Amino acid sequence: MRPATRIAVLLILVSCAAAQDAPKTQERDFSYPSAVIETALRQLGAYTGSRLPSLDGFIKTERAQLPHYQRPYYEYKIELAPAPSDHTLVKLKANVSAWYEDPDGHQSGYQTLESNGRLENDLLDRLADYLANNGSKIITDSQELARRLEGVRRQRAEGERHVAELEKQMQGLAAKTQSDPGEYVSAPKASIAILSGPQERASVLLRTQAEDEFEVLEHRGPWLRVRLQDSQSGWVKSALMKSNRAAAQASGSTNLRGFTIIREVPSTFSGDWPRLKGKQALYIWARPEGSALNTAGSKLRFAESIFRERYREASHNSQNSVAGIVVIFLDQRGGVAAAALDDIAHWADGSLAQAAFLKKCSLDPPGAFEGASSKSQAVLR
Repeated sequence: MRPATRIAVLLILVSCAAAQDAPKTQERDFSYPSAVIETALRQLGAYTGSRLPSLDGFIKTERAQLPHYQRPYYEYKIELAPAPSDHTLVKLKANVSAWYEDPDGHQSGYQTLESNGRLENDLLDRLADYLANNGSKIITDSQELARRLEGVRRQRAEGERHVAELEKQMQGLAAKTQSDPGEYVSAPKASIAILSGPQERASVLLRTQAEDEFEVLEHRGPWLRVRLQDSQSGWVKSALMKSNRAAAQASGSTNLRGFTIIREVPSTFSGDWPRLKGKQALYIWARPEGSALNTAGSKLRFAESIFRERYREASHNSQNSVAGIVVIFLDQRGGVAAAALDDIAHWADGSLAQAAFLKKCSLDPPGAFEGASSKSQAVLR
């Protein structure tokens, strides 16, 4: 064989050996269009490189060399080749690199290492599992994605707007109750006449029960104009009533210290609770103070006592027009307790048991009213 021929044969053999040792690309066909495959690969993090826990089992190299490598890292080279019938051929090659610490100190540096195919097969297997479970749910149409994104944004904006409105209402309510808590008087005994005008000969609108409480609307000489039910008002001599706010607060506490009633007003019930929806209700704002803030069940006991007291007052008022009582607690946790007057009546006369009565009430949120002891509930009966 001539020298030139030997050289040519040798070059061919070297090229074949090099081709056999070159890193091989793993391929797999999937029955999904390229857009779906690309979305799935992004969900799996295939386009972002990552560190390896070690090189052992991931590259082709002698095990004796492994201790000299540090900080192994890999990333994928991905090629998607569309195929007929919405199929896609996925071609993968993992590029692995690591810092090589030369024992002699001359050749230290990052080196590219050949993957043994484990990383490629692992990603292709994970892609197959992901497509089997989520392939039909992947949205690739840009207009559909835009519509869904806009819907999510609208829902978020509506939620934020609703929260802002509630916060504004709470701030306004807190500011109003703190700046204008009102003046109250209470009746020291029963049968005090509330008159239609500020004169002795005026007609009697109602007669008080002992400890009835009224908000003062106007002072006129020795007379007080006080608020009655259904936005009406009447007149009574100030000398016949117990004045100052402390008296009103004491009567509002109803033998349960730690609560202060700061406002009462009848108004149409604006909530969605069916038993009072659209009906007239007596709203009562109460501020827990001191130990009552943290006493489990104190709000429930206080609300029950208010239900009884205001029901008793309403039953003695021929002009009563409220259908229920709503107690609003003004503290950080908040809470609203509401009851229909008919249910309170059945509970008060004993025809409705305590547990059954509470089930008919609206307690929102329920957790704010948990923990009332059976002993305390028994006292309320």
